[in-house]
Amino acid sequence: MALHLVIGAGEFLGDSVARALAGEVPVIALNADADDESLSDAISAVEVVHVCAQTWSPAHRLRYRRAIPSLLKRVMEAAHHAGVRRIVHLSTADVYGPDHFARITERSKLRPVHAYERLKLFEERWMVDAPKGLEVVILRPARVFGSGEDWILPRLMRTLARGRLWLPGGGRGLQTFVSAGDVGRACLAAADRGRPGHSYLVAGFDASWRDLIESAARSAGIEADIVSMPYDLAYLKALATETVTPPGAVVWPGIYAVDVIGKPHYYDDSHSRRELTWSPSVGSFEQDMPQMAHWLTELTAGAPAAISRRGR
Repeated sequence: MALHLVIGAGEFLGDSVARALAGEVPVIALNADADDESLSDAISAVEVVHVCAQTWSPAHRLRYRRAIPSLLKRVMEAAHHAGVRRIVHLSTADVYGPDHFARITERSKLRPVHAYERLKLFEERWMVDAPKGLEVVILRPARVFGSGEDWILPRLMRTLARGRLWLPGGGRGLQTFVSAGDVGRACLAAADRGRPGHSYLVAGFDASWRDLIESAARSAGIEADIVSMPYDLAYLKALATETVTPPGAVVWPGIYAVDVIGKPHYYDDSHSRRELTWSPSVGSFEQDMPQMAHWLTELTAGAPAAISRRGR
């Protein structure tokens, strides 16, 4: 049975993918900051490498530049020298951009706007073009949720625990979500059946941010006081915040986050499901809440204005 290497141990997606793979195949998990010797030793024994490390953080104010992260260069070079059969690179469905108001398929135009979206698309194209003798398969997951997610849900839940949460459009915009565990299962399918040089959407089910937050609030035992804010006002406030935030620093909420929450992002991955003979196992937030409950409770614990359902 082929040995798989996951790059990104200690991170949300890296750990989620490694756990999902471990139930099916032997796995080595390696931190993104591992030294060259550790990377060479690990990669020399494997057939498939899953690149799940966070090369760019959407939580930071980013600038687009045509520069590939050193991690990807190191992984590709080591994989080439070791004779690795396949690289599965985890990207994002956000490379299609925020301004599609119909369901996105693999044939939809790529219209990235934000720096993060453009960086991820540039990264994808470099990965596909760079290798000689390496099979590269790109996965573009929809909005990933699960325990340990470290960008949006923790910030929303902590705000909610203190009292009231304002969201553009009340968080009711249609989205496609996918559980982190299902992303791992899609990685395994791509390792086995993905076509080299191809990109695949990975989706789970349609819902909204409001649905996720209300489900998470029930699990954590707090009230979900969510108030609607006009998208234009949320965008202007985010733009003002970014203006005074230095490049590279954490920004919340930035204009990218406002577009992620406030605009529709929904996908049709039927082509990918047929090609990879894959389908998600999680079809609702409630299905995954038992696994997320402890993490959600820790996120909201200690908030001074938290209102406990159990204490009423």
